[in-house]
Amino acid sequence: METLNMHVMALLKADMFDIAIERQKASARELFPDWNAHDRFGLVIDEPIGGLGATQLLQVAMAAYYDIKPSRRTSLRVYPEIYAFHVGR
Repeated sequence: METLNMHVMALLKADMFDIAIERQKASARELFPDWNAHDRFGLVIDEPIGGLGATQLLQVAMAAYYDIKPSRRTSLRVYPEIYAFHVGR
């Protein structure tokens, strides 16, 4: 019996997202132009529940993390480093 993998590393690819930059269709590579296998992702949050609006951006970053080095998709528990920096209130 085939195992169904419901993990983001198996399901999400950066090309699954509709990305626009200044109202022009764009790719994840254009959104993160210098993204490499050593990059990490951080959100700067300056208001209560401000990170909520960045959930799609966060998912694109996670997909880019796996797309840039596909072997991470098959490795056991290789997760992107994601940081949230809360400033202000």
